[in-house]
Amino acid sequence: MTAVGYFRPGESSAKDSELPDLDCRENIDAMVHGFYQRLLNDPVMAPVFLAVAGIDLQQHLPTICQYWYKMLLGEQGYQRHMMAKHRALDDREPLTGEHHERWLGHFMANLDGNFHGPMTDRARLIAQRVMNNLYSQLSARRRSEERRVGKECRSRWS
Repeated sequence: MTAVGYFRPGESSAKDSELPDLDCRENIDAMVHGFYQRLLNDPVMAPVFLAVAGIDLQQHLPTICQYWYKMLLGEQGYQRHMMAKHRALDDREPLTGEHHERWLGHFMANLDGNFHGPMTDRARLIAQRVMNNLYSQLSARRRSEERRVGKECRSRWS
């Protein structure tokens, strides 16, 4: 027997198979709370959530849990429009590529070593799609506004 392990696609290590999946409310709650603990310990991200957005964690975390219950368990409790909230935040302080990369990095790192399974894989995919969509839409919106302002300035001076 050798001390070197072999990677076989489609097979997970025994350690991963012992980790919980995001297949119930309790595990989703633990994931969300762990994720926000990471975000609020990040010197770039914490001010966005606490100072700029001014979130109240007692209200915000249950809302985020509801979002993930909907996305992973099919529950219908979450009925908010996420883009509207993020557009308003972006108006106060532009959400940059760094913010999006850090958010996604913390999300993935929070899953790694803590959760494993099909719903965890789904959460990874959803988070990537949400961040890509959010960043694309906010960036396009900002560019459109910059063009509009530029045209107004040129027409005033013409």
